[in-house]
Amino acid sequence: MIGEQRRAVLEEEEARLRRVQLLVDAACYRLRRQVATPREAVDLIVETKARVLELFPDKAPQFDLIYLPRLLRVVRARWGTAQARSSEPMGALL
Repeated sequence: MIGEQRRAVLEEEEARLRRVQLLVDAACYRLRRQVATPREAVDLIVETKARVLELFPDKAPQFDLIYLPRLLRVVRARWGTAQARSSEPMGALL
């Protein structure tokens, strides 16, 4: 009984982790293909983080450590660095 409960909890957590991976993958795709401005990129990153934190409320530091750098690499590849585009609103995130 306890083993079954533990397995169910682990399976549920694995499902939430897969959902997080899909959310971040989708955000990366949208940053590369659909987002038109750096401001929209910031909004998408903030929205993605909020959705991830709905699944794992206490994991904001882990998001910032694991997923934020990945998202920002996509932004930098598309729009350059903050120094190159200092007039854009990305400076705070880059």
